[in-house]
Amino acid sequence: MSDFNTSTPALRGEWRTWRMGELARIAPDEPDLEQQKLSVKQRALAQRAEFESLRHQEIERARDEGYRQGLASGREAGHAEGLEQGRREGLDEAREASRIALEPLAELLQTFQDALQELDDRVAGELVDLALVTGRQLAGEALTASPEYILELVRQLLHEEPLLKGQPRLRLHPEDLQLVQSGLEEEFSAAGWTLQADESLQRGGCRVLCESGELDASRESRWQQIMTRVRQPGTRDGGGPAGTL
Repeated sequence: MSDFNTSTPALRGEWRTWRMGELARIAPDEPDLEQQKLSVKQRALAQRAEFESLRHQEIERARDEGYRQGLASGREAGHAEGLEQGRREGLDEAREASRIALEPLAELLQTFQDALQELDDRVAGELVDLALVTGRQLAGEALTASPEYILELVRQLLHEEPLLKGQPRLRLHPEDLQLVQSGLEEEFSAAGWTLQADESLQRGGCRVLCESGELDASRESRWQQIMTRVRQPGTRDGGGPAGTL
């Protein structure tokens, strides 16, 4: 037979009533729920603090970078502005220097232009004189070639001069007188005109004397009128015999 240890309470008959122990005592050791919440909250706060720290660091870094870029941009802008200002000042100084240097030349140019204008006026006047002299010479040659021109002149006086009243006397160069007598004597006699020779008159001209005055249609007089009209373009052309060479 096996040996039993009779010293144990069960064997000695020492029995006790069994009762279920408390669950809290039987459950394994686990963190309390409040402690878990607190731990999670602490970790969240720690992460948030770390995030805020990183965010502030990034803000500071961006601020420093922006400052450096702004400083560089400002320097570049200032440099460009300085260059532009220097360019403008240089141009202004160059213009002023050019003005000072060219001012005597401008006065000289004005003097030269005035001299040219005076020369133009003088040359123009000389050309007019030359043209008049040439015209007078050509007119004289035309009268020499066609002396009968005097007939047209005296006929115009006879029929177109209403101021010649009374018994007008027509004076002509002797050679022109012969032409008029041979061609127009009857017309002048019918009008009561008297024909007279005057050696002081050039051929191609005449002079009329009457009660109302004298009409100078000599070549010299008509030539002066032509010269006056040519030298003064605004002068009105009087027309008539006195206005014709």
